[in-house]
Amino acid sequence: MDEVSARHDRPFEFEEQAMVLIDDRGNTENREVRRYAREWDNGLYRYLLVFDSPAGVRGVALLTWQNKGASDDQWMHLPAYGREMKRSADGGKRNYFMGTDFAFEDMTSEEREKFRYDRQPDETFEIKDETGAVLDTVEGYVVDAYPKDEELASQTGYQYRRLYVSKDRFFIRRIDFYDRRGRFLKTQYSWDMEQIEGDTWRANRILMDNDKLNHQTLIRVNSRDLTEGSVPARMFEQRWVTSGRHLR
Repeated sequence: MDEVSARHDRPFEFEEQAMVLIDDRGNTENREVRRYAREWDNGLYRYLLVFDSPAGVRGVALLTWQNKGASDDQWMHLPAYGREMKRSADGGKRNYFMGTDFAFEDMTSEEREKFRYDRQPDETFEIKDETGAVLDTVEGYVVDAYPKDEELASQTGYQYRRLYVSKDRFFIRRIDFYDRRGRFLKTQYSWDMEQIEGDTWRANRILMDNDKLNHQTLIRVNSRDLTEGSVPARMFEQRWVTSGRHLR
């Protein structure tokens, strides 16, 4: 897991994404999203996610601050309910975010000190798209991640997550999520891999396939910028969002 972080973590990142929500009847809803991430001086990250379309969700924003030794701070901005940002309750982090199949707790990177990692037997695993078609078979390491931080364990919606790490690039290509009772819940697949620089890779397609709800969220990354100028520090303050400067 240290090798995964060393290869693929970057201090600055901006993405323009197309998001598609797919229900159990195959109906779709398309959204346009911007995602910003910046590493702070303490080595922890701050994130900002902004919806640009459709009109019903335009301006909705999620601001996340990682905290060391404590739960992350998260605030939601819902323009229809005024200019203020609403703080997410700790227990609410297991809830799904804006009708997607990503929980609030899925919207941040992993602070490894908060988890116990149990190595499982290596495995050849499959990557599937939204139709269920197998896109790739990957030789991988398999690691189960359990929350060991007491506060995190009380708030998370997962008993554990099974991480499938490709042996060639040390990239997490698949994650199986198990609920608090240990029942299989959903799978995240990553594909359309792009080499950014050196050993750093990114997936341009991400699918969260929710088996329990028979619902899917597909993300396509349209553009990416890993320079500091793309994520100025002022963007990660509440007042920057509440002033409307997050809107295009």
